[in-house]
This record gives sequence, structure tokens and C-alpha cells, in this order.
Amino acid sequence: MNMLRDPRWRIALGFSIAASLASVLLVGVSAWFLGAVALAGLGPAGYAFAFHHPAAIVRLLALVRTGAKYGERITGHSAALRDQTRHRAQLFRQMADTPETRATGWQLSRTDRLQSFLDHVEQVDFAQLRSALPTYAAAGAMLVVSLMTLATVPLALPAIFVLGVLGAIISARLASRAAHQSHTAEAAWRSAAEELGQQLAGLVALEGGNERSARVGESIAHARRAEQAASQARATLGTAEAILGMLGPLAAAVVLGTAALTDRLGEAALPALLAAFAWLALGELILPLARARYAQHRARRATAGLSQWTQSPSSPPHTDHPVHPPCIEVKDLPLRNPNGIALGPVASFTARPGAPVAILGPSGCGKTTLLKALAGWTPWTDGRHPLGSATAARVTCHLSLHDAAILDGSVRDNLFATAPDEELWAALEAMEMTDRIKAAGGLDARLTQDRLSLGEARRIALARAYLTPAPVLLLDEPGEHLSKDQAARTLARLLAAQRDRTLVFVTHDEDLAALATQRVPL
Repeated sequence: MNMLRDPRWRIALGFSIAASLASVLLVGVSAWFLGAVALAGLGPAGYAFAFHHPAAIVRLLALVRTGAKYGERITGHSAALRDQTRHRAQLFRQMADTPETRATGWQLSRTDRLQSFLDHVEQVDFAQLRSALPTYAAAGAMLVVSLMTLATVPLALPAIFVLGVLGAIISARLASRAAHQSHTAEAAWRSAAEELGQQLAGLVALEGGNERSARVGESIAHARRAEQAASQARATLGTAEAILGMLGPLAAAVVLGTAALTDRLGEAALPALLAAFAWLALGELILPLARARYAQHRARRATAGLSQWTQSPSSPPHTDHPVHPPCIEVKDLPLRNPNGIALGPVASFTARPGAPVAILGPSGCGKTTLLKALAGWTPWTDGRHPLGSATAARVTCHLSLHDAAILDGSVRDNLFATAPDEELWAALEAMEMTDRIKAAGGLDARLTQDRLSLGEARRIALARAYLTPAPVLLLDEPGEHLSKDQAARTLARLLAAQRDRTLVFVTHDEDLAALATQRVPL
């Protein structure tokens, strides 16, 4: 494993194996010692039995186990924290640099996507950093105990091998099922949380339609089903661990039973007693292997989820990104609020490349919600999506919201573009931000939300649209927070720069709507 190239991990592994072997031998030697004392006490040998040496060995093994566990905790935690810091920094850097992130920068403001990313990172960290040590330690201890059994009661090994293989197969399948159930539960939780958030955002509208209790109740019911799925995953994983935990006692019983069947009684039974109790102690060490298997399955899914963010710019993710800007046809679409309640207006339009469409209507009539649905941000609830699917829409559209977030980073980072500097400056000049950015220190100057006025933040967002390679542009109130003259100038330049794209913008300003080829009043 790559982590074991780090000397800190090798030291931690050494401590872990030492602690495991000491634990196994401590139980085995203790059982042998007690058995020997009992046999000696049955006859005259009890007066001459030298118990000091075995007692010293037991104490030594106890000290070794305690010291090794302590050393494993210190070195293992140190290595894990170092790796976790390096690993997460790398993932976040790749996430920020990937073309998809820059092309769809509006998605970075979605807390559900960010939380999903963090959850996936946590799962990968757990599998990589914490499941390997118990696996290697258990394997080393199992090898030692098997050699002890081979030297004492070799006839017990075939039966133990069969039990071990069956237990490992059943436990692995149960751990895989638990991972699948856990993934289902997490997906259900995300869906329930998003739905509940939409309901809470529209409580007033829901109350007006006497639907609040029913709609919120549906969201809570979905959350309960997600919790039930999570409980099933925990129960399944517990069963997998219980099966592995039974292997130790079963192996011990096999060793003792084989010794009895082969007439190993009295002092001849002491070596078998040592091996049997060593297997008993081993049962505790192999218990975490079910959770390690579970973590590996979860990590595979998490790695697949992270792949969309972490692919290198030279190998962008495959998408069904069209070569030419598509047409968008919307017919008799009722505009709805985020909770799905119709607001009254109905939209019909066809947006073609080179013919911008302006959707004109008052605030609150559902214009922004329409753009979010077109961009694949929210579900399309009226038949088939005009761009085929929400997934296709997300890789096809650039959505410029009127309240788009400004990231805590450089100007260059906030433009979400990998274009040469002259093109970045051209976009800033078209949006009348050149003087402001030069005064701040240039393209590498640091920006934060509170360092810009609302109008400046809006023009940075429009500069992103000016630079985007996406074939479809969706602009939400492009004149928001700008004077009428400035709004008209910047939008005209943006329309000219993106004249070959399919472009739809929503506005309540008649003058801005006049810049479009087609006006759609609501």
C-alpha cells in the first residue's frame, strides 16, 4: 500500500503487529500457565512447580501489549493526520482547478454539493488511513497462531481453514450489502434534505394553499425512510462483525476437540490449550476486518464521486457536451415556485444560436426558477427536459445568477476561466471593471465578497459569462445592481461577444429586453 512507503506508517504498523502478537500470546500463555498450575497442584509436583518464570512472561507480554498499543496510537495518529492534511489539500486543489468546476462555478455555492464532496473525502480518508493497520496486524497474528497450531494440533487446521473461508465470504458479502444500504440511505437523506429545504423556503405559499402539513409531512416521511435504511446498514454490518467474532471461539473449540479426540490429555493437552486460547484472542483482532471491508466499498463509491472534480485538465471528464449550441424549445410551461406551486404565468419560446431571448416579467413570477430548471439545478417537472436531461443541462449551460457568490481567492480564480491574461482583461474591460481590478492589484489580487459592491460583484459574474465556453448562457437579471445605462452597455457587449451561443436572459427592464432578438412577456 502506498501509505506504507512513509516511514511513520511503517513504524505504526510495527507497533500494531507487536500489540496484536502480544495480545494473542498473552491469552495463550496465561491459559497454558493456569492449566500447568492446575495439573501440578493435583500431585506432589505442585510443591516444586516454578511459577516465577511463566508469571514473568505473562507480565512481560502485558507490558509489551500496553506499550505497543500506546506507540501505535501515537505514531498512527501522527501519520494519519499528516496524510489526511496532504490528501485533503490535494483533493481541494484538484477540485478548484478542474475544468468542470470553473465552467460551472455557480455550483460551488451549493452547500449540498460541497457537503457531498466532504463526505466522500472523509470516506476515502477512513479507508486509506485507518483500515490497513488492523488488516495487516490481524494477518500477522493469524499466521503466528496457525504455525502454533501446526506445531501442536495440526489436524485442527483443515477444519479451521474451512470455517475461516466460510466466515470471510459471508462477512464480506454482508459488509458489501451494508455499504450499499448506507449509500442508499445517504442518497435518500440528501434528497429529503433538499426537498425539506424547498418546503421551508415556501412556507408562506404552502400555507396559502393549505398544503403546508401535507408537503412538509412528505419530506419528513422521506427522512424517516432514509433513517430506516441507515439502521439496516448498521444492523447488517453488525451481523458481519458478529460472524467474524465467532471464528475465534469456534477455532478454539476445534483445537480443544481435536486434542481430546487424539487422546491428548493431562500435560499433553497444555500445548493445545495454548493454541486454543490464542485462537480465542485472535477473534478480537479479526473483528475490525468487516468494518475495513465496508470502508473499502464506501471508498470506491466515494472515489467515483470525487472523480468528476479531480480529473486533470489534460483529461477532462467525458460529457455529452454538444459541438454546436443547441436550440431550446419551451412550450406552454407553467412557471412555478421552488415548491412546485404554479404562479400563474405560462412561458413559450424557442431559443436558437445567435438569437437571444429575453423573458420579461415582474419580480416573483418564477423567472429565476425557470433558469435554474433549464440549467439542471432544480428538477424539470413538465415532461422531458429541453436539453435532454438535467445532467446534459449541467454540462451545457452556464448559469449567471444575480446573486452569484464571490470566492475568497484571486481575481483570476473568480473568473472561472483558463484563458490567457489578455482575454481576462478584455472581459473585465467589457464589464467596466478594469480600473477597479488594476487599483486592487491586478488579476492576482485577492477578492472577497465584502470587498466588492453589489454592482461590482454582478459585473464579475457577467465577466464569467463573457469568458465561458459553454454553448448555452442563462442570465438572471443581468442589469441587477447596475445603473440603466451601465446595464445596457455591459449586456450589449456580452451579447455581441457571445453572439454565436444560445442565450436566454430574464429581466424586468423593458430597455434591456429590447436588446434581445425575441421578447417573451409574462
